[in-house]
Amino acid sequence: MDMWNEKLTRENIENFYEMYAAFAYRCAYKNLRDTTRAEMCVVDAFIDTYHKRAKLSEEKVIYYFSDALQYHVNELASRYPVINDSAPAEKSLDEYTASTMKHTILEKIDSPRFRIAEFMASSSDNKIRRNTPLADFFQNSGVTVMLLIKLVILAIVIAITTYFGAVTLFHANYFIQTRTQKGTYKLDEYIVGILDYLPVSINGKGAVTPAVPKETQDTSASETSDTTPPSETPTEPSATQG
Repeated sequence: MDMWNEKLTRENIENFYEMYAAFAYRCAYKNLRDTTRAEMCVVDAFIDTYHKRAKLSEEKVIYYFSDALQYHVNELASRYPVINDSAPAEKSLDEYTASTMKHTILEKIDSPRFRIAEFMASSSDNKIRRNTPLADFFQNSGVTVMLLIKLVILAIVIAITTYFGAVTLFHANYFIQTRTQKGTYKLDEYIVGILDYLPVSINGKGAVTPAVPKETQDTSASETSDTTPPSETPTEPSATQG
């Protein structure tokens, strides 16, 4: 088998898979004795190698792939011990399984989530982002860009659902308009009611004139009646008078 001697890229990842998929599958199955777990290990090993392709030189791609495959095989073997001793020790990779694993690998590396993770990792490695207290806080807290995007989308969905629920189910607009109209009516009624207690009055022509207090009007009326002499009514000559 020829050794891989190229820089791993998106254009040649399929060639890399065709070259080492069958060998990796036989090794994984020999240790796990389970087809499903062997497929999982092979897929994860190829994805890990592709994710680290920027740091791997041409001669180190195959070595990193071997280490990644061994890591995933040991992890599954320790978590799920082999219990099917009657299974054959070796199993070749059939065409259908090879096509299925290839499709899974390409679908994952072309997904937006994988691209975002790669972008964040490359930005961190190339020191594009500056080390600021805010960036350190997010890095230590475990908050990721995907989590923030999901929270923003969730907040938008909740706001839209709450608004349409309030308008459609509870008719919030009707209650708001009704309360506003009632409040305006009560305010006008209140203002008109207190005009009697203000020191102004409105004449018939619409002009505002100072109002005279009632006590002052009563006092002026009494003073006028006291100072005005009683009118002398002329009497007619009486026949009895001499």
